[in-house]
Amino acid sequence: MSNQPAKRIPKSLGTDAKLIGSYTLTDAAVALFPGVVVILFTQTILPASLSVGGYRVQTLTLPLAALAIAVGVLFVYLTPSYTTSLDWVMLMARFRTTDTEKGHEGAKEHTQIEEVHLDRDVLERTDGAFLAFVQVLPPPMALATDEEWELKASSFQDFLNTTVTFPIQIFSTTQAFPVETYLDHYRERRNDPDVKDNPRLQGLIDNYIEWYERDLAARQMTIRDHYIVVSVTPEEVRFERESILNKLVGVPILGTFVQAWNAPPIEDQRATMFDTLEERVRRIEAGIREIEGCQASRVDAGEATTLIGEFWAGQELEYGDISQALRTAPLVGGPR
Repeated sequence: MSNQPAKRIPKSLGTDAKLIGSYTLTDAAVALFPGVVVILFTQTILPASLSVGGYRVQTLTLPLAALAIAVGVLFVYLTPSYTTSLDWVMLMARFRTTDTEKGHEGAKEHTQIEEVHLDRDVLERTDGAFLAFVQVLPPPMALATDEEWELKASSFQDFLNTTVTFPIQIFSTTQAFPVETYLDHYRERRNDPDVKDNPRLQGLIDNYIEWYERDLAARQMTIRDHYIVVSVTPEEVRFERESILNKLVGVPILGTFVQAWNAPPIEDQRATMFDTLEERVRRIEAGIREIEGCQASRVDAGEATTLIGEFWAGQELEYGDISQALRTAPLVGGPR
């Protein structure tokens, strides 16, 4: 199976029959299911003579079932808008029953990262492709006019049409704004002698801190970082993209013999891949810098590894010195 990125196709398009508002028959089934379980449990598994607090269990069936259905209704009501109640149940069940800690081989299956080349700032995928990250720093556009937005969009379109002649991916991250770090400077100012001797200035600083905390909570300010992921695959350096040999590779059976017959030595192939990736990164950086106000810089392999780790972990990770966390020699046997 190919590991190349592909278009994601939704499993459904929201065609379920609606009962009330946006709630479907599936939502009703999820809400009623706990009540059905309670009824079956009390009527078929528990003995008829069992009593609790002087009350026979069977007489408590309906109240318990009603309570269970109320819990199911609440669950359906709290289901996030981006998923269905049934999918949410299945997701939580898998989360509770699946091991969240993966070994090295298990982690590779998820991340598809085979090796990190710290000396070349390159990540190698399990399918043999090389990856590099380029961070893009866009200009501030909060006060930009419609004409300025249109100009930037047109410039980016020209960049895609002229510079990018190979596959790329655009990756954006969002992290919370460090409010406390920003406000610590003003909190420390309150201890300065000139502030202590000036109650009015101290009051202004206190009011500013309170206002800033409320304003950030209302706006939910975040920090966004944007990256372009550049890649090169072994197939791209074995044959030219539009060559006859490249087309023959896609032919069943025959393509296998063509690859085996014309494949270069692995050392030469990897060296060519490194060089090709470097050239593509330089073209991306130059093309981005041609857009007015934009800057681009290569991301080192350590930071790129952290980005991928945080993507799969769903939270910020603290590795300390990432270059020390990434082993460049076997654990046993010393350096090669």
